[in-house]
Amino acid sequence: MHWSSAIAKDIVERRKEKKHVVATGITPSGDIHVGNLREIIIADAVHSALLSMDVEARFIYVADTFDPLRRRYSFLPEEYEAHVGKPLSEIPDPDGCHSSYADHFLQPFLDSLADLGVKIEIFKADEMYKSGMYVDVIKKAISRREELSRIIEEVSGRKVTAEWTPFNPLCDACGRITSAIVKGYDMDKQEAYYECECGNKGVASFKDGGKLAWRVDWAARWKILGVTIEPFGKDHASPGGSYDTGKRISAEIYNYEAPYPIPFEHILLKRKKREGTKAKVTAMSSSLGTNIPVHEMLETIPPEILKHVISRVRPDKHIEFDPGLPLLHLIDEYEREIGEIGSGVTGKIPFRHFITLGQIARGDFSELLEVIKRSGYEVREENEEEIKEVSKKARYVENWLRKYAPPSLKFELQLALPAEEIKRLSDAQKEALMLMAQEIKEGMSLSAADWHDKIYEVASATNIDAKDVFKAIYIALLKQPSGPRAGWLLASLDTEFLKERFGAAAE
Repeated sequence: MHWSSAIAKDIVERRKEKKHVVATGITPSGDIHVGNLREIIIADAVHSALLSMDVEARFIYVADTFDPLRRRYSFLPEEYEAHVGKPLSEIPDPDGCHSSYADHFLQPFLDSLADLGVKIEIFKADEMYKSGMYVDVIKKAISRREELSRIIEEVSGRKVTAEWTPFNPLCDACGRITSAIVKGYDMDKQEAYYECECGNKGVASFKDGGKLAWRVDWAARWKILGVTIEPFGKDHASPGGSYDTGKRISAEIYNYEAPYPIPFEHILLKRKKREGTKAKVTAMSSSLGTNIPVHEMLETIPPEILKHVISRVRPDKHIEFDPGLPLLHLIDEYEREIGEIGSGVTGKIPFRHFITLGQIARGDFSELLEVIKRSGYEVREENEEEIKEVSKKARYVENWLRKYAPPSLKFELQLALPAEEIKRLSDAQKEALMLMAQEIKEGMSLSAADWHDKIYEVASATNIDAKDVFKAIYIALLKQPSGPRAGWLLASLDTEFLKERFGAAAE
């Protein structure tokens, strides 16, 4: 049983609701990255499991667009120092391509969810506040401020100041939502009176003039949206943390049962600075730039692979995400155990083999089609859909090679004989290459497996170790002592080219 089915079964057994709402939420303060995606994939898997059990369930995503900009991150220009403390929805897009800072980082992520096949209802926090959805829960929080203070102190262990208020006004002068102090309320008019650090005195409407403090906001959101299930990072699940506080607030202030919690371990980024060095593991962070944005990752691997990388691991286990060779091993696993990548003939070609084909073609799509055919795959060039699938997979391979492939997987087919390297081959290796050339007959077409067997036959006939024959082949073709699987490589190349190259190398 997949972990998502086990969780769904437990939810049905424990909760009294007949209809469920699975919620997720992320603050678009920077690029929404692969680490953030774990929350979505977990929720999507549980939602799908519930539906498969004929349980009615919605799947929602709340973008925390009304959260403030905490500081000027390293990727922002100096003038954004003036926007620190303002809601993300009210700050201009740093690149000028979207209506706000929040949308600049949110929209590529929403587009990625569509690519991933994740169907989800979208809520934006700023729109929720501005529409009045929060008015009643704000009034409730303000009227029970002392109880809220007590709950926060009891659960978190931190002292709440006498001036603390659950409502943070949005200053109509400086635009900040973090610097105003509430001086009084008019519950009938649904307004707060405040004084801001900037010197302004103003009035903030409960409808669109501010937002609830984080821990109160989370519990209030459960009530507003009817949330019954929510995954969240393990940091929120720690004793005295956000969930413990929210659970008390939800029950005691809003008379609402807190959602079924699904705490999860984080995805860590694992990268090598260069080949031969130890990989460094770091936490993914939008603000620090130690991340891979989801939309960028989806330019290098198919959506089904990214979902597999995350969904294959139980939420309580952390994931070390290395987009280099370990990711290629996971792609191999997916193709071996789950299914093909791409449709038609494209799906029949393993991703790893496509890496070889793409490098042989050197970016020439017409040549790629010829290389694919030489490998034994029939591509019908008149079939537009088939050509489109080949092109799509080729783009994934090209981008992965450029961004994440280790040097050991990269090669360049030598158009001229690498004479200096050939000189260093032994006489036995040159004899093996000559025999390889003699074995190639006009019109011959061998499969990768046939070529592999032939290499061993040649090694036996020349009485040398097969690894020395492999090395000689790679040097003659690639100017390096190793390369992709030799059978695939040879099957992908023109036999006349191979006959000429091996013959020239032997001489």
